[in-house]
Amino acid sequence: MKTDEKELRAISLTLEAGEHIRSCISCTYDLQQSSEKIPLHGIMAVTSQRIIFYSCTMGIPWIKFINYHHISQAKLEKDLSGTKGSILLINQGVNEVFCHLPNEDRIERFVAVLEQEAGISCEN
Repeated sequence: MKTDEKELRAISLTLEAGEHIRSCISCTYDLQQSSEKIPLHGIMAVTSQRIIFYSCTMGIPWIKFINYHHISQAKLEKDLSGTKGSILLINQGVNEVFCHLPNEDRIERFVAVLEQEAGISCEN
């Protein structure tokens, strides 16, 4: 799996005792700031306890934690070529969209681990 070691190291520093990374993918997330969206490129990790998204844009680190019990629905959307896709999470009633970046990361494996750890079914 190709990922940025610096980003993985940063995620590892946030892990709680006994928590470990199960799978991760490179993706983007649109951060809503007032009336504009700021695209963040980073790593989304499924851990044994939650989802962690980490990005460092223009030298400024940004991290988002999503607890599994706050996710009411998950959906996987893929384009026709199957190389790009997005994961939609309904997190406390808010749509959170993470767009997978095409590379050697396997979105299907990531989703399977997410389903297993979160105890949810990801719709297609």
